[in-house]
Amino acid sequence: MEQLNQLYEQHVGENVFNPGHYAPVLNQHELSAFFQKCLTTIDLTVLSELFFQQLQNTLPLCGLKIQCNHNDIHYGELAKSRHHKHLAVRQDEKQIAMIHYAFSRTLAVREWQIVQQLHMLFKNPLKNGLEYERIKLAATRDNLTALRNRSSFNDTMHRLFSHAKRQPSQFALLVIDLDKFKQVNDQYGHSHGDKILIACADTISASLRDTDFAFRYGGDEFCCLLTDTCINSCAQISQRIQLAFKQNNFLAQHDIGCSIGSAIYQQGDTEHSLFTRADAAMYRNKK
Repeated sequence: MEQLNQLYEQHVGENVFNPGHYAPVLNQHELSAFFQKCLTTIDLTVLSELFFQQLQNTLPLCGLKIQCNHNDIHYGELAKSRHHKHLAVRQDEKQIAMIHYAFSRTLAVREWQIVQQLHMLFKNPLKNGLEYERIKLAATRDNLTALRNRSSFNDTMHRLFSHAKRQPSQFALLVIDLDKFKQVNDQYGHSHGDKILIACADTISASLRDTDFAFRYGGDEFCCLLTDTCINSCAQISQRIQLAFKQNNFLAQHDIGCSIGSAIYQQGDTEHSLFTRADAAMYRNKK
């Protein structure tokens, strides 16, 4: 939190609305009330909702899109509008977000000034929210491979179990262990081994569906959680991963393959029992 406060203090004076820059199209009380609301949270979704509501209450807004590096937030109907405006959000001369505004008609000059006023006030709270998201993301990602880490695996597994208990749904766990990685790592060194781990992570991730999750569990062991799946689709995804390993020139050059064990969630399973079954299946398939 101290890191976030420092970030905010660093930029709070940058591009904050100056009443002298624009005609007074919103009074100071309205501007101050909106800004104070933005200061009550650093959650990106809550901030975006506050901004959307303020714009919609003041202007003929149809839709809003906040486009960030890894996260696009949409509100309303952007596609139905032919009247669009775009304003960037910059930090240290680098664009960190683009905000797309869609309106039901062409804006009057005073209305465009209101958009600019609110945009200027929203910029610094948005920067704070983006930094908070970056910190949260770093806490759930593996530094080397950029896959989700073991902590994220535990959280996601717990969430899927809770969902399955509330309403019947199937999901599966894949436990993946690399073949011949230790020999290559010992022969070529850890730096080369890291490149192999990154290539494996990318290969696994690219083989999954958009609704699935890939994790680096630890060392040369990976896990995948497959949502809304069955035995057949689970087997297909496992085969797709193994085929992708063979088709990757860098991995094939070092004869790196993988052994995969799978387990489908069954009623009465615990997180431990599901993992134990998948892990045992992986060792049975290990070369």
